[in-house]
Amino acid sequence: DAAAAEAKPFTIADTMVTLATRADFGDYQVNAAMGLAKSLGMNPRECASKIADKIKPKLEDCMEEPEIAGPGFINLRFKQDYLTSTVQSMAQDASGRLGLPKV
Repeated sequence: DAAAAEAKPFTIADTMVTLATRADFGDYQVNAAMGLAKSLGMNPRECASKIADKIKPKLEDCMEEPEIAGPGFINLRFKQDYLTSTVQSMAQDASGRLGLPKV
């Protein structure tokens, strides 16, 4: 907790969610744990695990369980049934909005 209090502020720019560089890594990769762990004086894999535990409930409807890889990367993969139902919904949208609500 003391290390967290001393750490530099973590911003949205630090989240670093990118498209996966290889299909076997999933659909997206998150390397936020690398920089955050350094700021907190933590092991990057431990930090990635804590991040994954926190985001898991928010992603469980559309993503498989987050996978910790290498020194602290988090791999994210869409659930196949989510992709299937979303594409079907988009295809059946007679309004032409592909299932997106009007803003």
